[in-house]
Amino acid sequence: DQLFGAISAVFLSWNSNRAKVYRKLNHISSDWGTAVNVQSMVFGNMGNNCATGVVFTRNPSDGKDEIYGEYLINAQGEDVVAGTRTPQYITKKAKNNAKVKEPSMEESMPKVYKELFNILKKLETHYKDMQDVEFTVENKRLWILQTRSGKRTAKSAVKIAVDMVKEKLISKK
Repeated sequence: DQLFGAISAVFLSWNSNRAKVYRKLNHISSDWGTAVNVQSMVFGNMGNNCATGVVFTRNPSDGKDEIYGEYLINAQGEDVVAGTRTPQYITKKAKNNAKVKEPSMEESMPKVYKELFNILKKLETHYKDMQDVEFTVENKRLWILQTRSGKRTAKSAVKIAVDMVKEKLISKK
């Protein structure tokens, strides 16, 4: 019923005056029909087997070739940026460097961490750039929500570019 309601709403909005004007201004035929995107919702706040986080494929501050990011167990995306809870580190190395006791994702969800690590490598290889990735874990299942080229300092941009040339990921050009 919810899906039918959503499709009906899209169809009705397709026939609104605003939609007709938009199509006319952009030379879009009304014969083309209606497009609908249907997507699953995932929840990182359904218990201790769930989480959400943001991770970079390389360190955006210094350019080191190491995963850099944070996550929260039993949380949704807004919780990470709201500042109401302190996120945990993704890697054991980052956790140890920060001298905190809360487990890293690598420790608390090792299978999910390994899957995330492998996906991050694939994304960086595909896009040929450092990636900033948002993810959710729902009942120990990893969902990649979004990826984009990651923002970085000027110093790290140079290091990342030089390293990627050495790795033959990109050319000098």
